Amino acid sequence: MSEKIPLSVVVLAKNEAGRITECLRSVAWADELLVIDDDSSDNTAAIAQSMGATVLRRTMDIEGRHRNWAHSQAKHPWILSLDADERVTPELEQEIRRLFADGPQYEIYTIPRRNYIGTRWVQHGGWYPSSQVKLFKPAVFRWEETTVHPRAISDRPWGTLRSDIIHYSYRDLGDFIGKLNRQTTLEAQKWVQDGRRMTAGKALWRTGDRFYRTWVGKKGRRDGFLGYVVAVFAGFYQFLSFAKYWHWKHRGKERPPDINGTGSLKGRNRSRLSAVILAKNAAEKIRPCLESVRWMDEVIVVDGGSTDGTQEICRRAEARVIVDETSDDFGKLRNAGTAAASGDWILQLDADEVVMPDFRKWLESLAPEPKPYAAYKFRRRNNFLGHWMRHGGWDHLSLHLFHRGSARYEGRVHEKLLVEGAVGTLPVGVEHYPFGSLEEFMERQNRYTLLEARQMLESNPTPPMKEIWRQTTLKPAKLFWKLYIKKQGFREGMIGFIFCGLFAFVHFMKWIKVWEMTYAKSEPV
Repeated sequence: MSEKIPLSVVVLAKNEAGRITECLRSVAWADELLVIDDDSSDNTAAIAQSMGATVLRRTMDIEGRHRNWAHSQAKHPWILSLDADERVTPELEQEIRRLFADGPQYEIYTIPRRNYIGTRWVQHGGWYPSSQVKLFKPAVFRWEETTVHPRAISDRPWGTLRSDIIHYSYRDLGDFIGKLNRQTTLEAQKWVQDGRRMTAGKALWRTGDRFYRTWVGKKGRRDGFLGYVVAVFAGFYQFLSFAKYWHWKHRGKERPPDINGTGSLKGRNRSRLSAVILAKNAAEKIRPCLESVRWMDEVIVVDGGSTDGTQEICRRAEARVIVDETSDDFGKLRNAGTAAASGDWILQLDADEVVMPDFRKWLESLAPEPKPYAAYKFRRRNNFLGHWMRHGGWDHLSLHLFHRGSARYEGRVHEKLLVEGAVGTLPVGVEHYPFGSLEEFMERQNRYTLLEARQMLESNPTPPMKEIWRQTTLKPAKLFWKLYIKKQGFREGMIGFIFCGLFAFVHFMKWIKVWEMTYAKSEPV
């Protein structure tokens, strides 16, 4: 067995049970393995301990401060700093051994990193060598105590090692989008806290500049379609950061309207009404929805496996809860709610929708029989970040009210109601509050676009690359023009511009996941 090197390897980890083993195995030659666990809910800590590491727990507050604290816990004067998604190559191990055998010339060293998305190495676009300070004496070095992208601070000269660290940055493109979402939130918070003034013009310039520099200046085009995706994300980072910054500066938290839900129709001589609500982790939103329908004869909540107390809230509101944690098929879930309902008429809702008083009055007058219509479209007033979107293509009718036995849903995502009989149209309806923040918007669209991509590939398993290029270049631009100009999203001001830009990007998200599932197949790392 090779001799241990008098070096402390400090690893930051949170919910990394699937990757911590390989990380620690790659540095088993170091004398101390120290894992700083950020309140993991999986068995990261237990696995690290089984690998011989000392585990300390600390909640991440500010990244720079967290790293400085972690490094202060090491017992050796030299530290190799890693994240759980990084691996030290055998070549780097040998280079570090030689460095310590000969005596280090510097007190701080940067190390190049090979960054991966899934199992694909991104070699251009500024992603390689992407050297970072990794080997150092903490006595002469510290991190800037800021929330995102902390800078390395030291007045000592730095050396550079030649061998690589392998960095499995992202398990797949969905993971990429999730981390970009979190980082842009921190970036926008930093702008607000620092009092930085960011204009739309400046944000747009930076968006285009980052794309151009990544795709052309740093030769990201050499990585083909993956390089194009990385370049788009580089630009979109600036746009999304600005959008979150603008929202915090100009808008408060959305407030669903107060609903007069007093009084009950139960027991009256008229049609029975059932409300079926689709929900998952909706504890912060579902109360107004439940309040707006509590007068109905029956309230059923189809829950997709909430972990935030949604089910308890619904049961306290006397709703019947049906739990299905296995399905990601929204049509199937809605049909399950329909099958459980006993009312003459069924109103299907999302947890972020609120039945308005004028809609209630109309529902109270429904006859038990489906005459002359078997189903009704009703108004759905969509609110984007608390703002009613009258333009931009988001003001539309919703077909989710039908007579029992007259309709069923089809479709895994954006499910459609198939009706046997005539369909009427109502001037009344619901208020819809789908997104409390842009972070929530991105999180939900990341999940939806994955489901949509899977559904698309069921009918068209291998779309040609020519079509994928078209759908990720021309189509998002065309969609933005349609929403912003043709559908008059510009009339909503800055929030309309942000709205149209985000939904054009959602189309891009869906198609890059189609590409990943067909042309970039690999097991997540």
